Amino acid sequence: MQTAVLCGCFAAIALSLAEGILPLEKFGKQIRLLTAVLLLSALLRPVLNLKDADFSGGTDSAAQQTEAITEQLRAAQESAVAESVCQALNQALAEKQVKCTVSSCALHIDGDRSISINEVVITGNVQTGTVYLREWLGAKVTIREGGGT
Repeated sequence: MQTAVLCGCFAAIALSLAEGILPLEKFGKQIRLLTAVLLLSALLRPVLNLKDADFSGGTDSAAQQTEAITEQLRAAQESAVAESVCQALNQALAEKQVKCTVSSCALHIDGDRSISINEVVITGNVQTGTVYLREWLGAKVTIREGGGT
């Protein structure tokens, strides 16, 4: 199912690109043929892979896959939020004209969708940066100096 959806998305993207680049009147038949082949292959791929499927532990395997995907999504979401928090903190420090850079943030998104910042790594003027970051983030957040730039 995942492969079919993925192939369908790629087919839609390819069709959109083809329609935008090529004039439909001239290449209409070729675009329709290409789209039909892509969609047909997307729909037949899962059916053709049934012989490789393991039906004995299907529910356990599906549960494990779902859990793994959920964990990957959570990690990707936390990474994206951490990047946004770092950018916002760097912007706030720049507005205060502090020569300090937040290089990374470690955070956790709780089940109720609240964000808990655990650690912030900074470079540059660490003392002044720490004062502002403690004011903004609170005393519970670990602020440490990072090496490098």
